[in-house]
Amino acid sequence: MTTDPLFARQLGVHGFLTARGWHLAGGRDPGRDRFADDPTAGWHYPASFGGRHINEVATTTPVRLQSYFTFDDSGHETFAVVAAGNLHANGCPVHDTAEQFVPFTPTGEADLDHIASLLDDLEPRAASLDPRAAIECLYFGPCPH
Repeated sequence: MTTDPLFARQLGVHGFLTARGWHLAGGRDPGRDRFADDPTAGWHYPASFGGRHINEVATTTPVRLQSYFTFDDSGHETFAVVAAGNLHANGCPVHDTAEQFVPFTPTGEADLDHIASLLDDLEPRAASLDPRAAIECLYFGPCPH
């Protein structure tokens, strides 16, 4: 069973992200569908790639800016943000992306100030990222960035 503080933490992050224009992955409502019990619950930034729709092709399509609750390398629960771009260390530093962990505060809350600072940098980058350039970087070698 999920505890009330966990659900409150997830709702707090949900309200914070949706106020910035993010969407809940899968379109689920955090008030329904057992959101707090869903280990895959996460959000994406629809303005990634200038808001353009991109057909999904496994291992090829660059990922949108996204975030979710997960566990860090030490097994501690944390919040993660993945920048828009190519996964798995493929391409140049501009088009490559990696999971970035944002530890909880000492009281176990999501550190919204730290997340906001991170997103202030990542959202404009995601919105301006050209998916075609990212795909070309993936397949034809790192760009000269």
